[in-house]
Amino acid sequence: MTRPSRALLAVLACMICIAADPSRANTLRIYESSVGQGQVRLIPGPVTNALIDLDYAPASAEGGKLYGVSEVEIEATGNLVLSPTGFACQAISCLYTPQPFVAGKRIRVTAGNDLAGETVAAANFLRIGVTGSTGHIVLVRGEYLDGTGAAGSVGATRTLDAAPLVTVPELEGAAGLAAGCGLLALASLRKRLRAFAHPLARGATRA
Repeated sequence: MTRPSRALLAVLACMICIAADPSRANTLRIYESSVGQGQVRLIPGPVTNALIDLDYAPASAEGGKLYGVSEVEIEATGNLVLSPTGFACQAISCLYTPQPFVAGKRIRVTAGNDLAGETVAAANFLRIGVTGSTGHIVLVRGEYLDGTGAAGSVGATRTLDAAPLVTVPELEGAAGLAAGCGLLALASLRKRLRAFAHPLARGATRA
């Protein structure tokens, strides 16, 4: 029986970090298209402008509908950098920052204002290049508008769950794991603070 690679252990460790977070409750999924929902893509490093293709699943939102996403932040950890090679903001009515997109550690995307509600199982979200030798591409934060209103109409504003999307091995020892999981822990803390401060999350206002 072969021993698991450090790359696999890194992914498992980060998934454990997420699973241990009791605040994970929302259902909309963003994922790397080549591996599918709930999976993390492994790309052997080092890489230069390796293309990653992120999709989302509107039907996975509460109520089976999605009316838009806002401030979705994708971040590169370790020495990975997001690059504009092959870049395309693919979601409908897509806005992004920085604009124009240049190589850096993060991108923020807002997409959709579909008053009819999206119900498809899978849709294109973002295509972007990645350069570096080790680290993760992580979904850090974001909000979405679900379809839990009357008869599937506009419902509640919800917070996206932080999640790793892509990992580039090999991470060297515990420091690399701590960096990746630490980012996810920070994202969870940000989410809790926003939930406390955001009037929509407290139910004071409904979309």
